[in-house]
Amino acid sequence: MLRGLLDTRDKRFLFAAGSLGFLAIGAVQAMYGPAFPAFLARYHLGLGQVGVIVSAAFLGSFFTIAASGLLLLRFGYRRVLATGAGAAAFGATGVALSPTWGLALASALVGGLGFGLLDVATNLLFARAFGSRASAALNLLNAAFGLGAVAGPLLVGLVAPHVAPAFLVVAGLCVVVSVTMATLPVAPTPLRVQRGAPRVPLAPLAGFLLLYFLYVSSEVGVASWEPTYLAPVLGASTAAYLTSLFWGALTVGRFVAAAVSDLLRPADLVMGALLLALAAAWLAVVTPLAPVAYAVVGLAFAPVFPTALAWLQEVFPLRAERLGAVVIAGASLGPVASAPVIGWAVAGWGTRYVPVVLGLVLVALLTVTALLWWRARLGAGPTAAGEAVG
Repeated sequence: MLRGLLDTRDKRFLFAAGSLGFLAIGAVQAMYGPAFPAFLARYHLGLGQVGVIVSAAFLGSFFTIAASGLLLLRFGYRRVLATGAGAAAFGATGVALSPTWGLALASALVGGLGFGLLDVATNLLFARAFGSRASAALNLLNAAFGLGAVAGPLLVGLVAPHVAPAFLVVAGLCVVVSVTMATLPVAPTPLRVQRGAPRVPLAPLAGFLLLYFLYVSSEVGVASWEPTYLAPVLGASTAAYLTSLFWGALTVGRFVAAAVSDLLRPADLVMGALLLALAAAWLAVVTPLAPVAYAVVGLAFAPVFPTALAWLQEVFPLRAERLGAVVIAGASLGPVASAPVIGWAVAGWGTRYVPVVLGLVLVALLTVTALLWWRARLGAGPTAAGEAVG
């Protein structure tokens, strides 16, 4: 698989740099929660204050994700990636060493700005640079994120109660990524669409926006509510342990998806994965089956986010930089909007209905995906021949 994918030295260089960057992104996002006890003790905070550092990081990411399409068109991949990794290194260093909580929050915001740029630009660059093998490349790239998400909490545990060394390790990785990205041998120029080119059809764009919005809502929903569903039966600690199976399966699944992605069109792989996820999610209604059912959901979710980007590249071949940033920004807002709704439903119906609520979100996701898939089967949508490039 890798031999065919990394068929040139330039692609091997790009793959290594991108994977290292995503390892850092996954690690730092997963480190904040385990670092809460250290932050509480270091800055003399209350429980209601410590979570703000996560909000600061994700707020920074949202702004640069939303702006990344325009930034790529203005500055190109090399400068955006090098700057993003540099800002991420600065932010992680600040979180590690800040003497006050205010500076720690500001550092998390700066780090989020950097990680948002690194996330979107690397995904879009892989979609462009790897061409017909983009689905495999993107799944392996996002598998590196999963490995980082597993390694980050382990690193925090290794150095606890002092978490500064863990964040400094991430900062060091980001410095390496920044230098490497600045010298990328493969960095296609972002495509510009000429004035007067056909307008972007709203139906498929809205479909991809809803796909990403509902997918991230589903992923975060399962990770957030599975422990609440299992705790009354299995106990809080066991429920938390079993929930880790979901993330482990998600990571393993991306390696599997990379291996099979050459056999299926991106649209077919996303559609099949979500059919499996929906079937497994409804099995969770039987509580003893829920841990295995949600692990299967994680396995099925694995190819959706990265493979849908390859699908987007097929549908909008000359607008992928700008529209990819738009749909990923929409995805980041998914949990913001859906989490209160899911919480309201669970509070009203009871925790035993968690699988039903999550299943309904998945039904909506599968419906939107099926409409996009059917459109792809009919051959509808813009093509490279229908777009003008400047």
